[in-house]
Formats: sequence, C-alpha cells, structure tokens
Amino acid sequence: MDIKIPLYNILNIFLPGLILIVTCVFLFFSEARTLAEAVGDIGSTGFEIVVTVSLFAVAYKIGYIVFKIGAIAIEPLLKRMFWWTDYNLFVAAGKTSEKAHDKLETLSREYGYVRTQIALCAVLALLAGIRGQWWLLICCVFCVILFTISVHGHMRKIHLAVTEYMSTSNNSIT
Repeated sequence: MDIKIPLYNILNIFLPGLILIVTCVFLFFSEARTLAEAVGDIGSTGFEIVVTVSLFAVAYKIGYIVFKIGAIAIEPLLKRMFWWTDYNLFVAAGKTSEKAHDKLETLSREYGYVRTQIALCAVLALLAGIRGQWWLLICCVFCVILFTISVHGHMRKIHLAVTEYMSTSNNSIT
C-alpha cells in the first residue's frame, strides 16, 4: 500500500500541531513531566510505540484545528484589512490558462500557509500570556505582525494576478 501525504498537509497541518505540542511541553513543563513519568512507568516497548504514533496523530489533529482557526477566525479579519479577490473571479482567472492556474494555485497555497502561521502564533501568544512567559508572548506578537504583512503581499499578488488574467481573457474574447 502506497501512502502519499502532500507536502502542503505536512507543512500546513502537521508541523503547526507539532510546534504547538512542543511549545506546550515547555510552557507546562511540570505537568508534562508528570504525564511522561506516568506513561514511562508502564515500561512496555510496544506501548511506547503506540504512544509515539498517537502523539503524531494528535499533532496532526491539533494542527488541523489550528488550520481551521486560521480559516474561520483569521481569514475574515484579513479580508476586512486588505484587498480580497472575489472567489468566482479567482476561479474564472484560474481557468483562463494552465499558467494562470499554476500561479494562482501557488499563491493560494502560500496564503493558506501564512494564514495558518498567524493562527499558530496567535494561539501560542495566548498560551504564553496565560503562563506569564512575556518573552514568548512578544516573539509571537512580532511573528503575527510579520506574517500579517506577508499575507498582505500575497493577497495583493493574487488580486493583481486575477485582474491580469481576467483582462487578458476578456481581450482575447473580443
């Protein structure tokens, strides 16, 4: 059986989940150590494998939740802040040529990745604030600002590409 996991899913779902878990281990170290000791007392190699595989599954699920937070909570904020291309125009522009489709697909993936990073940093900032880790909170807020500036560039490029491809297709029709 050949299992293929797209790189987009690894970068946009699994890694943010793993980063969140690792950060939570550091933020909640005493609680994590207690949990690790409880699991370590069982001592079965087979059980450790099950725990490791389960950890990866949980990391993927947590990353998926962060991804959805980005789609449900972050995207409407970004739409209000910056240019937003109508979805129907985006789809129509992607159908104008293979080049347009590839370019818009790449820009869309990059936008989705950055949106997930904004959601991840916002969640990490919230957890850091709860634990009183001000240095981490400041770093996460800085990253949110940096990624927001970056997503503005992606949204502008998407808008310009859609406008360009739609004007090109309208000129070729007439």
